[in-house]
Amino acid sequence: AEEIVCVTDPVMALAAAAQDHPYQNLIDTLKNVSSKDRHFFNLQKLNDPRYDALPFSIRVLLEAAVRKCDGFYVKKEDVLNILDWCQQQSSVEVPFSPARVLLQDFTGIPAMVDLAAMRDAVNKQGGDPEQVNPLCHTDLIVDHSLQIDFSKCAIQNSPNPGGGEGQGAAARSSPAKPQPRGAQCGGQRGCRGSCNEGTATSGKSTAVQIENTPILCPFHLQPVSDPETTLKNQEVELNRNKERLQFFKWCSKAFTNVNVVPPDAGAIHQVNLEYLSRVVRDDGGFLYPDSVVGTDSHTTMINGLGILGWGVGGIESEAVMLGQPISLTLPQVVGCKLVGSINMLATSIDIVLGITKHLRQAGIAGRFVEFFGPGVCQLSAADRTTIANMCPEYNATVSFFPVDDVTLKHLKQTKFSEEKLDIMEAYLKAVKLFRNYQDPSEDPQYSEVIEINLSSIIPHVSGPKRPQDRVAVSNMKKDFLNCLNEKVSHWLDGCSSISVQNSLFCLLLGKMFTPHSVAFGNVYLLRISEKNEFAKHLCFKAYCS
Repeated sequence: AEEIVCVTDPVMALAAAAQDHPYQNLIDTLKNVSSKDRHFFNLQKLNDPRYDALPFSIRVLLEAAVRKCDGFYVKKEDVLNILDWCQQQSSVEVPFSPARVLLQDFTGIPAMVDLAAMRDAVNKQGGDPEQVNPLCHTDLIVDHSLQIDFSKCAIQNSPNPGGGEGQGAAARSSPAKPQPRGAQCGGQRGCRGSCNEGTATSGKSTAVQIENTPILCPFHLQPVSDPETTLKNQEVELNRNKERLQFFKWCSKAFTNVNVVPPDAGAIHQVNLEYLSRVVRDDGGFLYPDSVVGTDSHTTMINGLGILGWGVGGIESEAVMLGQPISLTLPQVVGCKLVGSINMLATSIDIVLGITKHLRQAGIAGRFVEFFGPGVCQLSAADRTTIANMCPEYNATVSFFPVDDVTLKHLKQTKFSEEKLDIMEAYLKAVKLFRNYQDPSEDPQYSEVIEINLSSIIPHVSGPKRPQDRVAVSNMKKDFLNCLNEKVSHWLDGCSSISVQNSLFCLLLGKMFTPHSVAFGNVYLLRISEKNEFAKHLCFKAYCS
């Protein structure tokens, strides 16, 4: 059989072939930072003034192209196109090789099964199956399989507290069990009835208890804690997904470059932010910027830490795992300049939704967004990652925050050692990927600049269900009075103004109704007369007394 060769460590392969690398002259050494010297591609050795004008996100693309330049997947022409970003943006395609791949368990199963099938095929051909491994580091987080089979509270005395078929569903509900009043409401004076009401002794009771949940006081709605609830859910999850979890455990031991995070460790993006992110990766003494593609649209939140990344499909992620770069059109980069001071009463949600609103109105679909300006220093790492997480809301590919002192402070809180932080800062400054937002001389060129004054963002009340229904705190009284005066017209989207005094007749499940005959606060599905010029089907919220 023909000998099968698979290189499982691209960094070591790069070191072995350094003599043949087209950009070997750019390899530099980081000295006097730790006891061990580290190497990296110093793009400043290009001695090209165009590098200093590149947006920081494009510099990450350029470094990856230089490091992965092999004349096959990544050619020297690709490097020159990225370097000439000002002229080539939106006109050429360039390759991007991220540093790692992020998978959750649902999308990770097909990728791991494909690798296992490849090993089986190699074994049948007489080769060594252990040589089949991902070329790109892969993190697989098991977090999408958890279901809530046991909850800590249940709403009592409602016709259908658990949803589904209602009171008649014996399989989903059971008669409420009597409980001492003191255990539920603590004997508070506000209790308008006995917590023991509605027990199984009365045939007329409407109280229904959801199975596997403790009794809840119907007047105070205070949940009764159950310390075993979490353990019960975890036990059910492990039994339900036993076969899948055993396969994941085998993958973590059988494949190199695969790291599996077991269940109950946290959500995928929380784990990615707090444990997996490196900002600067150190593989065998070779430094390069951290970057990631993940099989989830919320992967973009990692850009808040200065790590370039976005969501891709399962096929693209598996191709990256096998060593192939992603092909993308050299993107335009919109610079979002933040100025002014944050209102002392504004919350993080106000800031995030305010910036999201401005960017949505700017029409930046399919482009990179990069933040700069003195106002960025006022945003915490949590604010930045939340803004970056909102990319799907304003259709940007990424929202990139270059690394600064705030980022290093956050990493220090996530247990990065002082030595790692020193190496990280020294490397980023050596390749001009470290940002001082107060220094305008470091501002690169952008395709377009959008300026947002943080002082204009004021406190709002949002929701309760739709976050875009925002009302300024200063206008709450006026808005509340308007809602009282025009209850119906406030919720009839697309219809002409209709006052409460006028009658609105509609066909609701074959019965005629007026605004005064519908229940307060309920949701209805209307069928408007076919002669009406408005939509035939309209869902509205009838706030009528």
